[in-house]
Amino acid sequence: MTRRSLLPVGRVAAAGAVCFSLALASCAAEVPYAFDYAGSAAGWLDADAPTRTLEDNDSFTKTVREWKSPDGKLVLRSTEKAYKRFPAREYLPELVCAGGEPTEIVDGFRSVRITRRAADATLRALRGTVGNAKDFEPVTVKFGDASEGATNAFSLVAWEGRSSAQWMPWMGFDFPDGTGLEVALGWSGAWRADCRLAEGDFSLSAGMVKTHFRLLPGETLRQPSVIVFTRAADVTPVAMQTLIHRFMLDEKCPRDAKGALIKPILPITAGGGNKTPAMMRKIIDWSVANRMPFDCFWVDAGWNGPAHLPDLLSNCGDRWQDFVGDWRFNPTVHPDGNLAKIADAAHEAGMRMLLWVEPERCVSDPAPPLFKEHRDWLLPTRDDQIRDKRRLNVNLGNPAAREWVIETVSSLIRENKLDIYRQDFNMNTLPIWQKNDAPDRQGVTEAKYVAGLYEFWDTLRARFPHLIIENCASGGRRLDFEAVSRSHSYCRTDFAIGHRGPAQVVDVQNVTINTLAYQPFQGSETTPASFFDDYGFLSSVCAGSVFTPSDWNGGIVKNDFTPEQAAWFRKVFAVADKMRPFFEGDFYPLTDMRAPVDGSTEVVGKGGERRWCAYQMHRADIATGFVLAFRRAAVRESRLACELGGIDESAEYEVEAYGGDVRRMSGAELKRLVVELPEPRSFRLLFYRRLRNNR
Repeated sequence: MTRRSLLPVGRVAAAGAVCFSLALASCAAEVPYAFDYAGSAAGWLDADAPTRTLEDNDSFTKTVREWKSPDGKLVLRSTEKAYKRFPAREYLPELVCAGGEPTEIVDGFRSVRITRRAADATLRALRGTVGNAKDFEPVTVKFGDASEGATNAFSLVAWEGRSSAQWMPWMGFDFPDGTGLEVALGWSGAWRADCRLAEGDFSLSAGMVKTHFRLLPGETLRQPSVIVFTRAADVTPVAMQTLIHRFMLDEKCPRDAKGALIKPILPITAGGGNKTPAMMRKIIDWSVANRMPFDCFWVDAGWNGPAHLPDLLSNCGDRWQDFVGDWRFNPTVHPDGNLAKIADAAHEAGMRMLLWVEPERCVSDPAPPLFKEHRDWLLPTRDDQIRDKRRLNVNLGNPAAREWVIETVSSLIRENKLDIYRQDFNMNTLPIWQKNDAPDRQGVTEAKYVAGLYEFWDTLRARFPHLIIENCASGGRRLDFEAVSRSHSYCRTDFAIGHRGPAQVVDVQNVTINTLAYQPFQGSETTPASFFDDYGFLSSVCAGSVFTPSDWNGGIVKNDFTPEQAAWFRKVFAVADKMRPFFEGDFYPLTDMRAPVDGSTEVVGKGGERRWCAYQMHRADIATGFVLAFRRAAVRESRLACELGGIDESAEYEVEAYGGDVRRMSGAELKRLVVELPEPRSFRLLFYRRLRNNR
């Protein structure tokens, strides 16, 4: 399918869109890889290796080239995309055993190696998520003269088996001449990136945390994929976020069988703990009776396992972790053995059906059939190595185990009439993977596992083209571009769950503005707000805004919401629903979250309540959008000057403020919008549309 970019790139764009050069800088190396083979650097990676074109369309040219080691045993296959509307190249490396005997040792494989002459440089990175107030916080590292507070070496190590737990796998680099790079790793496991400045050269190398293996006959091992964007000197790092967001929408976000974007959801959840069919039906009926705009009914953890009577009223119940690996419905609560009747009720109410599953994890006690019948599919493989009975890993690198997972989840999708499959993953698998490797096979278990995960997801997408895969992983711990290309994520941080005070509200604002470029269709629990707290609620709103009633004082099932509370929910979720389609448009950060605060020299992601937060979403195809600005509690300035994107200065716009005020503004005035908020901890939400009598 031909995809039309809403953000013109490489030419003069109408209506104020940002323009970018298509030329790739020389630092986007023709051969991006580096590794040792048989004890020596693989110097046989010739840039002139024969190239074969696999696909050529309006979006990209896809090619493949191969290099063979001098001993004839190892082949490096590189599948590459040169994008035509974006200054980007993508690389996917695979190592292949070419002969009938094992290869020599491959050591320290790097999926990207870039070197550039530079006297100094700046790294822009984002922390990952571990469920606290620093989730996705910006970090800036200066390379250069150590006497001026800079460094000459810095490493980002994502040491969990989940790609965005410690660091977000996106990095920006800025150089003295004003140009820069954005580098993204596609790897839903552990990775590291090493940055160095030495003797006038800045270098980046990145790949798996550790590779030291020989390949066996017939074996192919995938390595992390990488995308390298080049930034021209006249494009700021903040403006680059607009381009990357558009790239992700056009080239990476999941699409249905007809090639259309799979749209984000607005869900109401059963919380997992509200487990009986009667309780679930009560939530659906409440939503219908109160004219709520929800389009998804979400059943979370707690529905599965052997016969037992759980705590029915708490969010996920008291024993939800005790039965992972047993994906039969608890017959005490669900005698039908499925949720087909609930799915029918949700569909009749105009909602899609979502079910939580965690297929990559298994308990050992009480042992489900999976543990008893297929012990060899689980890691660790030996009982005496089990350190936590709740955290055995179903080895997706094992073809038989992977097939079982595919068929188990496929059956759940069919029997429960699912539209959305929610996959959780609550364990750090890297130590288990590493212990499973022989000394001459270090990294093999992880490499096969990650490739198996992608095969699992790709099989589901092929079988069920309508399906949304909702990717949780303990809340936002798998947000690399390979995962994002196959899934949405509506729990981007567990810190958004429940009421945790002012720091939580600031955090969800930060998560949105800091990660929206990399993951357009993301979402959040709305519980950082309290009742009637519009500021807290809108802080949580994103492409998908999640309502878990049991987290609001045990609502619907345990306690009835008052008419006033229900009316407030109806009001704010109607606004979230109105905002939702604009996340298909262009993202413009209106505040730089890395900039110094209040005249200080602070540049390392701090500021918190002292910093304005504002962004814009713009639909160029229909000339509409919104602006959302927050004056946080300790911000001194009452005015924020904004430079909006995509606005036609010669046109006239109708602008509607949250709360009902509507007025007309010239395009010139709207483009240079000044937001004035006299009170701290306040916000301004403006919807605008170009009037039809304007061009």
